[in-house]
Amino acid sequence: MSNGILRNTTLISLLSSLVLFACLLPHALANAQPGPIEVLEGMSDKVIAIVDKDPDILNDQARLREVADAIVVENVDFILFSKWVLGKNWRKATPEQRDIFIAEFTELMISSYLATFTSEDYKHQVVHYKPVRKTKDPNKVMVVTEVEQLNGPLLDIRFRMHLSETGWMVYDVVIEGVSMVATQRSSISDIIRRKGIDGLIAMMEERNAEKAAAATTAEAAPAQ
Repeated sequence: MSNGILRNTTLISLLSSLVLFACLLPHALANAQPGPIEVLEGMSDKVIAIVDKDPDILNDQARLREVADAIVVENVDFILFSKWVLGKNWRKATPEQRDIFIAEFTELMISSYLATFTSEDYKHQVVHYKPVRKTKDPNKVMVVTEVEQLNGPLLDIRFRMHLSETGWMVYDVVIEGVSMVATQRSSISDIIRRKGIDGLIAMMEERNAEKAAAATTAEAAPAQ
């Protein structure tokens, strides 16, 4: 902008511009959400920072659970995950059954993952992110990653993510072409056919209770 134009700018128009900028700024900041890869990297960076500071946490299931609840869970849409896993049975379930299923399914997924997580997973896996793959739905993407393993082949792991009101969230994970949603839906549909939705919920509640009891016993056991 030339000096002549600056000299001819009135105070009113300058103030008007500042007011307009102030009104637009909150909206712009609200829309400046982290992208899908940034969300996944953010989770990873936070976990790495915690583990680097306190490596012993990798052998403490209770503390790992706290980390998962604080960092990972908020970026996974377990409601959508649960809805897709139930498939056509979602419409058949009552609101109460849906709420209980979401809670029990979420607990089962988290506890099952943490039970198989080891320090070797942390130390020897390197994740490479590929360009985000868009879908026909502008609010859904696929994040493709290659995971290096110690003495093992590259793993193809893909994260299906959607844009929610709070940002990008994971709603399915595809490992070597196998979708977690599809796998869980198949086994859950079979249980519902045999036992009904209430029977499925009862099985999940029992399984989660067993896992919680085992974790409590492990915590109470004296260190070797």
